[in-house]
Amino acid sequence: MEKNFLGTLVLGMALAVSGISAVKAGDISDLGTTLTPIGAEVAGSADGRIPAWDGGIKSPPPGWKPGEERPNPYASDAKLFTINKSNVDQYAANLTAGQIKMLKTYPGYRMDVYPTHRSCAYPQSVYDDTRKNASIAKIDQDGFLLNGKGGFLFPMPKSGAEVIWNHKMRYQGVVTKGGLATATLTEKGSYTQSRSYRTSYSLFSDPEVPSYDAMKGVAVEQLIEVTAPPVLAGSTTLVRETLSGDRQTWRYLPAQRRVRQVPNFTYDTPVAEFDGLIVTDQVGMYNGAMDKYDWKLLGKKELYISYNDWELNSSKHQYKDILTPVYPNPDVMRYELHRVWKVEATLRPGARHLYSRRVFYSDEDSWLIAATELYDGRGELWRAQEGPIGVVSELPACINQAQFHYDLNADRYVAQYLRNQEADYQFYSQKDGVVEDSTFTPSYLRQSARR
Repeated sequence: MEKNFLGTLVLGMALAVSGISAVKAGDISDLGTTLTPIGAEVAGSADGRIPAWDGGIKSPPPGWKPGEERPNPYASDAKLFTINKSNVDQYAANLTAGQIKMLKTYPGYRMDVYPTHRSCAYPQSVYDDTRKNASIAKIDQDGFLLNGKGGFLFPMPKSGAEVIWNHKMRYQGVVTKGGLATATLTEKGSYTQSRSYRTSYSLFSDPEVPSYDAMKGVAVEQLIEVTAPPVLAGSTTLVRETLSGDRQTWRYLPAQRRVRQVPNFTYDTPVAEFDGLIVTDQVGMYNGAMDKYDWKLLGKKELYISYNDWELNSSKHQYKDILTPVYPNPDVMRYELHRVWKVEATLRPGARHLYSRRVFYSDEDSWLIAATELYDGRGELWRAQEGPIGVVSELPACINQAQFHYDLNADRYVAQYLRNQEADYQFYSQKDGVVEDSTFTPSYLRQSARR
């Protein structure tokens, strides 16, 4: 589509008014020079509040061993200031609409702001694959991936859909294994909790899978066994996420003693286990097909997001200490100022989805979606998400340490992927010796059910 002069002028005015900076299209030669190897700006902000990237945290501290708690390198940081209901307007230019609404609605809600650390780093193989993808990765008009493998797909994105693909295929190692907890909060603060043991394998990130074609349409495989509550314990689910956004799902239920392939849970199917407070494609901040929306890249913005929050996953905190009514305990949350990509998804004419519009904020140093805004059919802000970002130095990589899904009308939220009281969640850079090929098959579900 051609852009006439008037349209470009109006867009430029809109970006200036909203505080979002337009981004000049980069060149592959910029990767590793003015841009980091995955596409972030190396330079810090003009006012110095965001430092220059110096390579991030590339390895664990001396003496650390897998399975041990990861020590906090920023434990001595002093808090800079607090954002709350009394001063929210002063900081509104660097907040999301969801953050502003929560600060103005809930008197006790606050955001403690600390110095910014650009701590994300990745293996050289991720940097090398990202550079290759800059020349070959592409998606079609419906957001389906047509080429690209490993690393990050679009280090210099030209569309909003490309930014979201960077998050969907984010590097978290090749295999991850460990316990996770999820809680669904009532408005009074009580909660129901489920626990599971998840094993995840990324064909997309596995260097032993040499190409896009070699993935045979499958990006990620997951095996999820429920360990609590007792009524659900033993139920196991196998999920295959495809490059088209579809998924194949098999489930073993102990009461039925058989494996069944279940219908596709996609798009806005409410997640019953969480009282319908979230829908399927919210899990992981965003997942699945992208063909129901038009995706617009709105440029970059400096935003206060939850980052380098070691306290959130610390074993010294019980879930009951974190899961306070309406929002998680601010005492275990940490916010920093970072540059993010802003993406707007608008429901296509004739398409149906519970959310008519969605706004995503993706961290430039990790491509992780750090926050979202979700709007109902009337265009009113309804829900919001928050995905605190932290370091897994043994890979190295950055991950969403947890996810919080807020329903701003119901005054409730869902907390996903908490790890404080679970078997340590571990990250591996290879598949060999960690999981077998047969693990991610329906027949494995049958065999494990007999054990």
